[in-house]
Amino acid sequence: MPRPIYLIVFNSPLFPAHWGLWIPHPSSSDPQTGTYLNATGDAASGFSIEFERNYELGADGRRHQLISLGDVADEHVVDVTGDGKWSVDQVARDRLEEVVLDVKPPGPSLVAADSKTWIRDAVAALVEAKIMDEEALQIVEKAPKN
Repeated sequence: MPRPIYLIVFNSPLFPAHWGLWIPHPSSSDPQTGTYLNATGDAASGFSIEFERNYELGADGRRHQLISLGDVADEHVVDVTGDGKWSVDQVARDRLEEVVLDVKPPGPSLVAADSKTWIRDAVAALVEAKIMDEEALQIVEKAPKN
């Protein structure tokens, strides 16, 4: 069964949007629960990649939108629900996460950096690994910037 993958865009009228990848858990009783993959940090200290498991969309109240990047084969995604509680780690549990973890996030810089650069590179790596279709990269390029 193919698995949907989304670009999640946390919109802001004043600042650049924060982007991440969203993979809903198909077996969950709550379709708003899944895995959120993103780069967190800032330009001063650099960014790191996080896998937020059992993440509940909308639980933190931030405005967001989901943009479908397409489906990936089930073999590339493993749901890690554990005890069902929210958790954060940096350990790849499936092929999709392995590819994403290999994409270096922005390091410290005097120039402002953001998660969008890393997401573009991560999706490009997923396309190159033949996990996602090339159309996904085109969708990311057109995604909202705020």
